[in-house]
Amino acid sequence: MNDENNNEISSKEDIEENSNEVKETEKKKSLDENEIKEESDSDKKEDSSIDKQESTKEELENQLEEAQDKILRVLAENENVRKQSEKNRIDMVKYGVQPLARELVNVVDNFERALTIGNSSQEKTLEGFELIYKEVLQILEKFSIKKIDALGSTFDANLHQAMFEKPSKEFDTGRICEIVQDGYTFHDRLLRPAMVGISKGKEKNNNAEDSLNADGEDPLDEEAK
Repeated sequence: MNDENNNEISSKEDIEENSNEVKETEKKKSLDENEIKEESDSDKKEDSSIDKQESTKEELENQLEEAQDKILRVLAENENVRKQSEKNRIDMVKYGVQPLARELVNVVDNFERALTIGNSSQEKTLEGFELIYKEVLQILEKFSIKKIDALGSTFDANLHQAMFEKPSKEFDTGRICEIVQDGYTFHDRLLRPAMVGISKGKEKNNNAEDSLNADGEDPLDEEAK
């Protein structure tokens, strides 16, 4: 009887041990499955991160390539603009006086006609030269080349070049009393200063001219020389 009881107890213990072993096995299996799942999820995350990094790298490379292409295009356009500007500048310097040259050619034609007429009549020749003179003045005015109106005005070193001083009955001291050579302006720039004589004031007596030397020059001019 005791043996039977012992056998039953032993059998129960064996069953419990087996049951515990099964539970432990299942538990280990569950843990292993969880670990495998976690590793799988981790691998998936790593793969996803790698894919994102590769995609970002590819996008950056594409953006860099586009930026480089734009820079090269801009540089090429700037170079073309620079070359075109340089060509325009050279053409302007070379051909800028073409309109004036065209007008002067017409003046040459008129001179030739006047010289041809000269053999037959001196009066007609003078009339021809007067017409040419007027035509030249019109051409100068057309290209904004204007004569400086200096006679009687106050001396201005920016427009006039003093050649001598002399007494004058008509003009006060410091006024321009004689034009040696006309001056001209081109737009707002001085093209050539007017060469002028400056008045020293009215003559004090009739012998004022005696102050001039035998060559007709003012002694002040000789001292300046």
